[in-house]
Amino acid sequence: MRRGPGRRAGGADTRAQILDAARARFVEIGYRAATMRMIAADAGVDPALISYFFGSKQELFGAAFALRANPVTVIEAQIAGPVTDLARRLLTALVRTWDDPENRATLVAIAHAGGGGESPALTRGFVEAALDAPVVARLTEEGMATAQAQRCSAVLITQLVGVIYARYVLEVASVAALSTEEFIDAYSPAVSAALDGHLPARD
Repeated sequence: MRRGPGRRAGGADTRAQILDAARARFVEIGYRAATMRMIAADAGVDPALISYFFGSKQELFGAAFALRANPVTVIEAQIAGPVTDLARRLLTALVRTWDDPENRATLVAIAHAGGGGESPALTRGFVEAALDAPVVARLTEEGMATAQAQRCSAVLITQLVGVIYARYVLEVASVAALSTEEFIDAYSPAVSAALDGHLPARD
């Protein structure tokens, strides 16, 4: 059977083309407004191919983001270091990732997708898997009781997510106006307070 003009068959190149088209659409108009049909038209494929490769718009969105930037590896590198300044390192790494113009538009699109009620599992799942679980594991490695580690991690993540949203998603004027270093210096004490005084004493 002949395919319609401009329609591509399935394959690795087609999958990459769909991801490129999806990323561009999500960044341009956001998760909510972008449709599978729009993305299929941009990629020059049948909409059924998107379902075949990715299953759902949520899964497509996650795949497109992972291909573009991976904050998970940034976070992992910070968690592997000493816990004494873990909070500041995480804040610094996240701020520099968001400040990178190659990442910001995509990250803001993801934040809006999770905050607008369309796909909260997307951002919630990232926070739980990439931040909460590794932080809890790292704190317990240092000898902190699991329940205490979970509480400290919850406070730390609330602080981190809150300041990131204020600066990049809500774009609160007084917060967004700060330079990268000014922002880190201003909010590092509040973020670090989540762990200060709770880490087990070292011999």
